[in-house]
Amino acid sequence: MRKLLHPFILALFLTFVLLPSMRAVCRPSNGVVVVDDEYDRYKKRGDDFFKEGKYFEARRQYQNCLEVPGFENDPYAKEQIADCTNGLTLRQQADDAVRQNKGPEAIRLFGQLLNLNPDDAITKAQLADYYERQGNQLFNQKRYRESKNSYSEALKYAAATKKESLVIQMQTIDGILNPIPKRIGLKIFTGAVAIGAGAYAVLLRSDYQSKMNTLTQISQTADPTGSGIIANSDTYRQYNEAYTAAEAAQQKNGLFKACIGVAALATIAEIYLLVHKPKPRTSTLQWRPSSQSWGLAVGYTF
Repeated sequence: MRKLLHPFILALFLTFVLLPSMRAVCRPSNGVVVVDDEYDRYKKRGDDFFKEGKYFEARRQYQNCLEVPGFENDPYAKEQIADCTNGLTLRQQADDAVRQNKGPEAIRLFGQLLNLNPDDAITKAQLADYYERQGNQLFNQKRYRESKNSYSEALKYAAATKKESLVIQMQTIDGILNPIPKRIGLKIFTGAVAIGAGAYAVLLRSDYQSKMNTLTQISQTADPTGSGIIANSDTYRQYNEAYTAAEAAQQKNGLFKACIGVAALATIAEIYLLVHKPKPRTSTLQWRPSSQSWGLAVGYTF
C-alpha cells in the first residue's frame, strides 16, 4: 500500500507545480504585451505628424516602427503607413485641382482628407485659404452675400489668427448690405428734439397758468375786498400753499425759454435737412479684401 501511495503523491505534486508553467506556454501569442521604448518613440512621433497632416514625415516614423525587432509585422504601423500614403495622394490631387481652378473637385478631395484624418491641420488651413480667396473675389465683383457665405465657410476651418481678419471682412459686408441711414436718423433725431422740447415748454406754461389761476381764485375767496387781511387760518394756509406753488412755477420760466429755444433750433435744423440733399463724395479711403492674396488691401477712389 505504501509503495502505491508514494508515486501517487509525487504525481499530484508535480501536477500542481507544472500546471502554471504549462498554461504560460500555451497562452496565445496575441495575449502577450510587449513593451519597447524605441517603438513607442517612433509611434508617438508618427502620431504627432499624422495629426498635423504631415503624412510624409508620419509615414517615415511608422516605417521606423517596423524596423524595431519584434515589430516587423505590427498591424498598427502598417495601417498608418497605408493611411499616410492615401493622404499624400489625396493632397496632391487636391493641390492640382486648386491650381486648375477646379473648385468643386478640390473641395471634394479636401473633404476626403478630413474624413481620413479629422485633425488634419494642414488641410483645414488649405480649406480656410480657399474659401477666403473665393470670398475676396466675390467681394470685388460686388457679390456681397455670396462673399459673406464664403467667409463663413472659411471661419469653420480657420485658425484663431485668421478668424480675426475674416470677422472684419464680414463686418464690412454687413455695413454695405445694411448701411446705417445717418441722414434719416439725424432727421428723426432733430424732429424728436423739436417735438419734445416744444411739448415740455407747453407743459411748463400750462402748469404756470394753472397755478396762477388757483392762486387768483383763493385770493378772491379769502380776501374779496382786497384789504390784504385773511382772518381764517385754514384759508390763509390754502392761500400760502397756492402762492408757494405759483412762485415755484414762475421760477421755471428760464427753463421754459430754453425749451422754446431748443425747439426752434431743432425745427430750423429739420427744415435744413429736408431742403438740402447730401452731396456725393468725390474721394474716399477704404479697406477692401484683396482678390489675389490673403488679408485686406487699401484703396483710394477719386
